[in-house]
Amino acid sequence: MYPWQTTQWHYFCQQKTQQRLPHAIVLTGVDGLGKRALADQMVALVLCEQIDATEACGQCHSCQLFTAGNHPDHILIEPEETGKQIKIEQIRRLKDKQALTSTVSKWKTVIISPADNMNINANNSLLKLLEEPQKNTLLILVSSKPYRLPITILSRCQKLSLTSPEATVCVEWCLQQGGFDKATIEQILPTAKGAPLKVLELLEIDTLAIIQQLDIDFKTLLQGRANPVSLAKEWQKYDLIMVFNHLQLLIKKQIMLSENRSNATGSKRYWTLYDCIIATIKLISSSNNINKILLIEQFMVSAMKQDANFNTALNR
Repeated sequence: MYPWQTTQWHYFCQQKTQQRLPHAIVLTGVDGLGKRALADQMVALVLCEQIDATEACGQCHSCQLFTAGNHPDHILIEPEETGKQIKIEQIRRLKDKQALTSTVSKWKTVIISPADNMNINANNSLLKLLEEPQKNTLLILVSSKPYRLPITILSRCQKLSLTSPEATVCVEWCLQQGGFDKATIEQILPTAKGAPLKVLELLEIDTLAIIQQLDIDFKTLLQGRANPVSLAKEWQKYDLIMVFNHLQLLIKKQIMLSENRSNATGSKRYWTLYDCIIATIKLISSSNNINKILLIEQFMVSAMKQDANFNTALNR
């Protein structure tokens, strides 16, 4: 278990001990906090034959089956292909299996990850299952984008949220993993939104070099000296969520500087750019099939236009 998960884990264990486990949990938090690993641990505990245990024993027949990935009372639902949606057929198969009695454990468990990847029909099918929960059944919906889940589903699940640890805790944990120095970790921390596993993931792909190039590109863009078509092709090679999260951080700093200097015009300019970035992040994060190059180009043209308008206003 990761050190930043202990509060949520203790709460879950307390519910199990008091026999107050909900029939459905939505486990949320930004990417890089180990939500799926925690969900696995929760399921393993529920399925474990040691009834009073506060963690799965790892030795009983049920634990061995779960570790091997073929426990008959557990179902994992995830996209059949990376980046694809979870389909209604997958939820229908789940409903058929839920109608059966457990075979090894006293409980039946389900993990849906990422739950926000369900299409509308899959959501509607799952809702019917949540409306008629069966005894001794636990569904865990893992999601870093719970806002994409219908309120009808969220309202029928208990919410368990993971939060990023304090910066000092994150840096110390990452240092313990080895391979990177403190200064490098601290540089990447804001882009990773303080999530330790995301920090390591970004460092593995040399994200600092990408960020430095983004800074140069964005400055050139705002100066009106960039070619949106060629630049969009370069940016498409990167993780676009990471790209626009970084741009969001850059603009936040500029907004704070402008407001500290009581520069209302500059502040308005950066707030407009900030809105463009947020709108782009929402589109990238949506489940819709979008033309990413065209989306990036549109953002760049919009950013250049806003900056041109700002410079025109100053020269009047």
